[in-house]
Amino acid sequence: MRKILLLVLAILIFFTSCDIKSNPVSYKDNMYFIMVDRFNDADENLPDVDITDPKAYQGGDIRGIIQKLDYIKDLGMTAIWLTPIMDNADRGYHGYWIYDFYSVDEHFGTLDDFKELVEEAHKRDLKVILDYVVNHMGENSPWLLEPTKADWFHEDRSITNWGDKEQVQNGWIFGLPDLNHENPEVSGYLIENAKWWIKETGIDGFRLDTVRHVPNEFWELFIKEIKADYPDFYLLGEVWHHNARVLKVYQNLGMDGITNYSLYEGIRVVFSPYGDMKDFSKLLRDESVFADPTLNSVFIDNHDNPRFYNSSEEFNFEHMKQALAFVYTYPAVSTMYYGTESKLEGAYDPVNRGFMPWSKEGELIEYIKWLVELKKTYTESFEVISYNQKNLAYKIGSSGNEMLIIMNIDTKVSIVEVPFTGKLKDYINGEEIQSAETFNLEMEPVETRFFIIE
Repeated sequence: MRKILLLVLAILIFFTSCDIKSNPVSYKDNMYFIMVDRFNDADENLPDVDITDPKAYQGGDIRGIIQKLDYIKDLGMTAIWLTPIMDNADRGYHGYWIYDFYSVDEHFGTLDDFKELVEEAHKRDLKVILDYVVNHMGENSPWLLEPTKADWFHEDRSITNWGDKEQVQNGWIFGLPDLNHENPEVSGYLIENAKWWIKETGIDGFRLDTVRHVPNEFWELFIKEIKADYPDFYLLGEVWHHNARVLKVYQNLGMDGITNYSLYEGIRVVFSPYGDMKDFSKLLRDESVFADPTLNSVFIDNHDNPRFYNSSEEFNFEHMKQALAFVYTYPAVSTMYYGTESKLEGAYDPVNRGFMPWSKEGELIEYIKWLVELKKTYTESFEVISYNQKNLAYKIGSSGNEMLIIMNIDTKVSIVEVPFTGKLKDYINGEEIQSAETFNLEMEPVETRFFIIE
């Protein structure tokens, strides 16, 4: 009897440990965002693949990502975020027009391919975050023709007033059938499906699409159900709004992090010839409204917004390096859109979703690796020291290591006055500065300096 009890106890411990994520997502993570169809083509393509049409499938697939996991790991990334892989409507190359929540789109591969991707990623200590859509389905969804699902959708109507919460939550965004989350059958189906993906594949998190378009009551139930079974599972909500006070509402529902569009709007503007650090510093102060800003995703661009790099804009490359420096020295989940390292450019959808240029040398690869190493050593605490219209000085630190970072966003040489008492050593060239109260630093146009605090 004693042996049987010990065996049962061992089995219980084993299965309990399988459910516990020992390495949840944190501010230490660097996430690489991949549009599956536009990253790497490894499998034989279907007839509708057309690399000349920016709105068609172009051949990227799950096996192509598996082939590039070592590249992603070597870049210094610790997680990958993938656009939805579920079966989509025609020309749904991006993954957001789902037809079947339980099937992998044949353009991308199979469920076994995805399981292999997760397994291979985990072997390399890479977490896998999957985009998950609950707000809507693809245009002309077969469910619209099923009598038993007549009440699974809201009435077909456009959103005419984006300030009207009821319209935003119940309207058909871009004409896509809007799911009725007030129906218990719909909410139950989506929660069951979400749990199925977690259990079946072993993924580490969801990036939750179009969060503002879904009732808060559904999110509270969804989060409660997911966290009850998978407490360390990362839930990142996409809330497209510039105001941190609006964003915090959704984190307070129980989501771990939010796509930080408040900081994104600031980054996009400040690291440009027209930037104003006074405005940006206000956004940094607004970060205090979050229960935990370190679990938010901070980024310089993505698939819904213009790519940061614009070869026609003077000093754009230098400003992009500054923007990346901020992203990797601010304590949050640093998120980089595929192709940034190769200076992919493109304005709005679909030209900002170009195919990954593997034949092009990644001009920023070594710089990104350098920033990742710096983040490992120094990025935990964050404190603004001083700022004016064109300059920002801030201090970061971790485990007794401290660094002072000074940015000049101006397109001309600037003399920056920094209030600091102590000894500094330039992280790159070894130059030493001893300061009693303040020191003046001459900085080149669009320059960032990194100083170790000794």
